[in-house]
Amino acid sequence: MTEPTPPPERPLPEASRARIRSELLAHAHENRSRGPRWAVPLGAAAAVALVAGLGYWAVSLGADDGGEVTPALASSSVTPTAPDPTIPTSPSAPVKVATGSCPHELPNVLPGAEPAFDFPPGDDGGTTSFYVKGDRFVLCDIRNGVTTVQQPMPTTPKDDATTYAVSSLFLGKGNQVVRVGGGVVPAGAADFDVAYTFPNGHVEHATTAADQTGRMWWRMVYTYDDGGGNELDKTPIEVTVSSSGAQQHFTLGWGIHTCAQANHGC
Repeated sequence: MTEPTPPPERPLPEASRARIRSELLAHAHENRSRGPRWAVPLGAAAAVALVAGLGYWAVSLGADDGGEVTPALASSSVTPTAPDPTIPTSPSAPVKVATGSCPHELPNVLPGAEPAFDFPPGDDGGTTSFYVKGDRFVLCDIRNGVTTVQQPMPTTPKDDATTYAVSSLFLGKGNQVVRVGGGVVPAGAADFDVAYTFPNGHVEHATTAADQTGRMWWRMVYTYDDGGGNELDKTPIEVTVSSSGAQQHFTLGWGIHTCAQANHGC
């Protein structure tokens, strides 16, 4: 029996070759994660070789119109990846610091801190609150439209100047500045007092109060005209701490102990 004569080979049109190459490469890329990393380039190379071999693989089925039949390939599509919701797709609106409430400002300083005590508002309408998380606390002071959150401090106070550091708020009214300090009264301290002596000679004593758990807090606020000029040329602020009949003295370094805020500059 005579074998049938195979149809003559015909060159594959360039458009068909490009389409096959694209589908093969896309299929190889889609299955990249299914095999070891070294198999990826081999798969891609095989795809390219197959396209090259198909360049002249086209047969005529004897149709009178000379139509071609190209290899049937499994279709492959790439699903667009949805944008990551954690990555902003547009610039966020600018937020002015030190203008929110204490709970709004606290996460940037001591996340998870809970309210512990609020001192009553002063004559200037300012408020001072304390928030605690574990063995640390922060002081949050709001006055003159500015929210100041101080650096976290240990609930067991240390005997050094850092414990009595103050935040400084310059009001923009001449040379007026507000100094605020506060913290936890040491457990068991009797007749506790903190007195600040400022460069103008004024002595400001802290006030004390207890929260619902019985823990004692102290707070000092003083507004004055500092005279302007370079602070380093001025007499430093002196602090005298009295407790149980004993006294301790601390000198606050300008900038070191007079810029206790954490959420904005001095």
